[in-house]
Amino acid sequence: MAVSDDAVGRGRGVNRTAATPLDVHILADVALPLVHDTVTAWELVAPDVFQKMLLAGVAVDSPADAMALHPAMFVNVEQAKKQFQRGLFKGQTSYKDPIREMSLKSAAYRRSGRGRGWQQAWWLDALVSEDQARRVVETSIGPLAGWRPRTPQDGLP
Repeated sequence: MAVSDDAVGRGRGVNRTAATPLDVHILADVALPLVHDTVTAWELVAPDVFQKMLLAGVAVDSPADAMALHPAMFVNVEQAKKQFQRGLFKGQTSYKDPIREMSLKSAAYRRSGRGRGWQQAWWLDALVSEDQARRVVETSIGPLAGWRPRTPQDGLP
């Protein structure tokens, strides 16, 4: 892999000031001939299960629904539950810098059927529209009994 100073210089770092800094993040498995401030191990910045679901389209807080939405990410529902427990801080969704510069949207949804509770779905507005997010959820888990988009006033659950 060849990385030139031109590629890194594209952000016009020379035109930046202390008030308008430029961060350049390079993901590489080889040493590069660049001056750097920090080197971070991939394990510390790798996307967690929530972020992986977001990047795949829609993230949900139900392990069973996550398995239906993202079968390539999970072997079975039990494994999804364990990943949620480990990766989502014991069931609490992490909003740790999900994806910078992108707007996180969410909705509460309820599956059809007696005794079904409300779950949460999230998507990145820059990648998926609300209608697309709802269609993805319905295509994967079946018809919904309810869908309630959340507004900024609601706050994130």
